[in-house]
Amino acid sequence: MPKKVKKTDFGNFYRSEDEFKAMSWCIKNRITIAPLAAKAGNAPQDFWIEISIQGRINRTPETFTAKEVYPQIYKYYKYYYDKHRKSI
Repeated sequence: MPKKVKKTDFGNFYRSEDEFKAMSWCIKNRITIAPLAAKAGNAPQDFWIEISIQGRINRTPETFTAKEVYPQIYKYYKYYYDKHRKSI
């Protein structure tokens, strides 16, 4: 009998229309934001957030739990959308 694979529980986060608009704008302008597991292995529970702006990659100094990571990612998308949409 195969082992049951552990899965990470990211919670029940649903993005808003404004968050989707900010994410779409950022991706079109080469700003991508993604979770990066803090530890290797199955079902990680802690994540850094990796932010790539036109090829320059930065990572958050603190980690976020699985349930916190996606709301925080969309906060970053909104931040960069508000900061750069007039200058690009």
